[in-house]
Formats: sequence, structure tokens, C-alpha cells
Amino acid sequence: MPTSKDNSTYELHFFSEKNDGCNFIEGDSSDDYKDEKINSMNTILKLKSIALLVATIAITNLGQAQETDTTNISLGETKILIIEKKEKKIEVETDSTVYESPSDSDREHKLGLTHWGGLDLGVNMLLTKSGSTTMDSSAQWLELDHARSLSWRLNLFEGKVRFVKDYVGLIYGVGFTWNSYGLKNNVSVQTEDSSATYAVTIPDSVINYTKNKFRTTYVNVPLMLEFNTSEDNDKSFHIAAGVIGGWNMGNLIRQKWQDGDEKSELTRKGEFNVNPFTLDATARIGYRNFTVFATYGLTPLFEKNKGPEVYPMTVGLQIIPW
Repeated sequence: MPTSKDNSTYELHFFSEKNDGCNFIEGDSSDDYKDEKINSMNTILKLKSIALLVATIAITNLGQAQETDTTNISLGETKILIIEKKEKKIEVETDSTVYESPSDSDREHKLGLTHWGGLDLGVNMLLTKSGSTTMDSSAQWLELDHARSLSWRLNLFEGKVRFVKDYVGLIYGVGFTWNSYGLKNNVSVQTEDSSATYAVTIPDSVINYTKNKFRTTYVNVPLMLEFNTSEDNDKSFHIAAGVIGGWNMGNLIRQKWQDGDEKSELTRKGEFNVNPFTLDATARIGYRNFTVFATYGLTPLFEKNKGPEVYPMTVGLQIIPW
């Protein structure tokens, strides 16, 4: 009598959602034949699962007329949740671990906790090496009218490397700075064969300047460590400190005066021995989207031995954040 291994039959069951029933496949009981059939059926089931996934996503994309559409898909131990709104969020859950794609609101949340980008307005000062605003005799021509010594800073781009969520991160970016120094005294700035920058006092009886500004322009790259007290920007105090590197793009002197009824204006562009590269220490502190800042030049305004040794300092606030 043949053994049960040779003569027994088997039934392989699979369920189809189309007919809610069972299909039976009978076949030879040999191990090779059973393995081949089982592998074939596993392949068919996987193909059905993939087809079901593709069809479901297509139907979801066509359902944009609905304000909210949610689809759940289960593939073995993997669960996929698709939520179709104005923004699309896809969650994939495998072995109780959820991977969530960042939504637009998530990105806005993260940008809200980075406080560099925007338009800054500050007041410029010039300090001696000892930190005094009182200039010595060789640099008295750099005494400033602070009401006309403004700094405009356009911080175009910002980014952040997060170390501890949004509590601690490294800020970087790109911006532009226009620094104006309103000269208090009636002087004319000169350069002597580009070897030195100095000024000549002009008697008021000859020319009385109504505007006498020295302006510098830079492109800046910041690198700051920022701390936030909360991940909710509406409840967060923030503080950042670091350095800002700069490259001098150009300089000019603009002067206006009046002789009787005749008004005159003169603009001169040049290097004026201004340091081509700068490095400033900086700090920013604030609450929510309100930020005040300060910068102090670690490099002097003019190149070494080519002008007075003075260091720029700016204090201001961010008037338009983004």
C-alpha cells in the first residue's frame, strides 16, 4: 500500500474580496510540487496587494472634490494611512514605529523657530581699541551723528541644523548690510595714493555740509548657536550668539551742501582702504517674533596702518521677520 506521503492530497485556501469565498487548489502531495504551488500563490498575493495599493492611491488622488479623504491600507505588518487635504500627509507604520512625512505646517513651524531671516534696522557706532566712543586727535573726523548713522540689514536666507529638536540648533544664512556713518564734523575724506585714509577739515565759510555720509556695503554669512525655551514659537524666548563673516562689496561718500540758493551734491566711490573681509561677534535675543541684536567688529574698519584703528558696533532690532 502506498504511503500517505505518496497518495495523500492537500487543499490550499485563499480568500478573494471579489466573491467573499474560498478557492481550492488540489494537487500532488510531493514536497517540490507543494513548494512550487505555495511560492506561486505567494507571488500572486503580493501582486494583488501591490495592485490594490496603486488603485487606492489613484482613487484618492481623484477624490479632490472632498475636503478631507482618508484611506487605510494594510500590507502584512505594514500599515499605510493617506490623508488628502490641501496638503498631503502620508504615515507608514511598521512594527509600531511611525514615519511621518513633513507637511507644510511642519516646515512653517520649524522656520518660525529660526530668528535670522528678515529686515533689521540698527544704529552704528565706532569704538576705539579701548572700547571708547571718544576719538583721539588722529580720528576725530570719525565722530558720528548717530541719528544719521544707520545700519540696514537684509537677511535673505536662513537655515538651521537642529541638535536637540528646536531647542538647540546652529543657524546659518546669507544677507546684505548697508552701514552709514554720518560724519559730525565738517570734513572731507581723502586717500593718499591708497596708502592712508584721512580727512581734511573744511571751514564753514567755504562749504557747510548739510549731509556728509560714509557708507559701506557687505554680503554676510552668519554662524550662530540658537536656543529656544519652547517648541511653540508663540511661547518661546530665544537667544543666539556667534559670528558673522563679511565681504566688502563697495564704499562711497555722499556730501550735500548749499551755496546761496544753489544746492550741490557729490558722490565718490572707492575702496578708501576699508577692510575687504570682516568678522563680527553677534548676539540676538527676543520673544516670539520680536528680536533685538548687537554686533561688534572683531576686525577694524580700515586696513592695518591705512586708517584710524576703529571698530564698528551696531545695536538694533528686527522690524520685519520671515
